[in-house]
Parts: sequence; C-alpha cells; structure tokens
Amino acid sequence: MAILFGNGSVVAFNRIKPRWFEDYDEDQTGASAEEPRKILPPKLLEADNTGRQRLPSSPWKYAFTGYFAVTGIYLAIRGGSVMYEIAVLCVLFIVLEMAISDQLYRVVPDEFSIMLAISAAAFVEYHEKWWEPAAGAALGLGISLAVLLLGMVLFRSGSIGGADIKFFTCMGLVTGRTGIAIIYVLTTLFFAVHSAILIAAGKGSIRDRNPMLPSACAAVTVYFLFLFNTGDIILQNLF
Repeated sequence: MAILFGNGSVVAFNRIKPRWFEDYDEDQTGASAEEPRKILPPKLLEADNTGRQRLPSSPWKYAFTGYFAVTGIYLAIRGGSVMYEIAVLCVLFIVLEMAISDQLYRVVPDEFSIMLAISAAAFVEYHEKWWEPAAGAALGLGISLAVLLLGMVLFRSGSIGGADIKFFTCMGLVTGRTGIAIIYVLTTLFFAVHSAILIAAGKGSIRDRNPMLPSACAAVTVYFLFLFNTGDIILQNLF
C-alpha cells in the first residue's frame, strides 16, 4: 500500500486534467461581472507546455512512499482493522494531493473536496451518533466562516481561502466535532510555526498569504496516528 499510495500520489498529480486547476482571474479587467474568466496557474502551464513533470518523481515518490510506509506500519502495530487502515491512508492520500496543489499553485481542485466528503462514508461506524458527521461538517464550516469574518473585520481581507473552508467542512464530515476541532487547532499551530520560520529565514513577511493545506496535512496525519477519537474518550470519562 505504501508503494501504491506513495508513487500514486506523484503519478496522479502529474496526470490530473489541467481544467481541474482552473480558477477565477482575480485581476480580470474589461469583462462583465456576469462572465468571470477562468485561468490556469502559470506554473502549471509552463510545466505542461515544456513537457516537465508538475511534481518531480525524484525525490518525491521516495519521500511519499516513506511517509505512507511509516504511517501504515504504525497503524498496523497500534491495532485496528485493515479496512480502517486503508480508509485512513485514502484520506491522507487525498489531503496530500490537496496540500501539493495548494503549495505549488495556490489552487485546490473542488474534485478533491468531493473525494474527501465521499471518504467520510468509511468512518460512519466509528461515530457513536448518526448525526456526528453532519455536526462535524457544520462545526468545520462555522469555524472557517468565523475566521473569515474576523479577518475581514480586522484586516479588510480574507484570512482564510475558499479551498480551506471546503477542506475543514469536508474534514469535519470525516472526523466529527471533536476531530475537526483538534485538527483545526493543530493546523493553526503548525501554520503559525511554519510562517514564523519563513519570516525568520527572510523568505517571507507577515503580509504574505502562505498556503494552509500543507499544515493541515500534517495536522490530519498527527490526528489519525495519535489522537483519533481521543476527544470522545476524554468527554466520556469526564461526563
């Protein structure tokens, strides 16, 4: 599975149809608001036109194979069903593709969000209440919109993107309320640390809008490896 997911993550990303990455042109001029124009990321066009890989096979296929190997082996040692391990690896595969897209192009195809929402079906049996996935999605959406509104009030600009909102909503569908709360906190911490490192290294400033989904990918990995259902267990012991 590590070889399949590790190599597949590179192959799949390089073979995604370009139209998946189409996004609205924020600098569009001379066209009516009723007919917004979609464009492709310049880096993607450059890579496809020159025949280069969007994501180089080396070293990424080795790095991602190692990532899925360590993750899969840990899940197997920790115990649990094979189906659960496969479901987690599938979610990590989707989130990894989203993180790569965000890092390279600042665009995350909606198709990945749809895949993530569909994968939530594999985790329904791990929720005590049937409405937990819907409640998790509502909480993820609510937190994201609250952060967006706060950014608009304080900074006159959105502090969270549309792709991030879709991600937290769909991830809430997968993990439920406690899961999405933990993932959101971890994402914020990882994102803050990463941004601080970039600023300290002189590779960015506080005004830069860095991609959030790479940090979210790390947060989801930590959650499934070490914290899955931890919040539910704590609440049960307290109440």
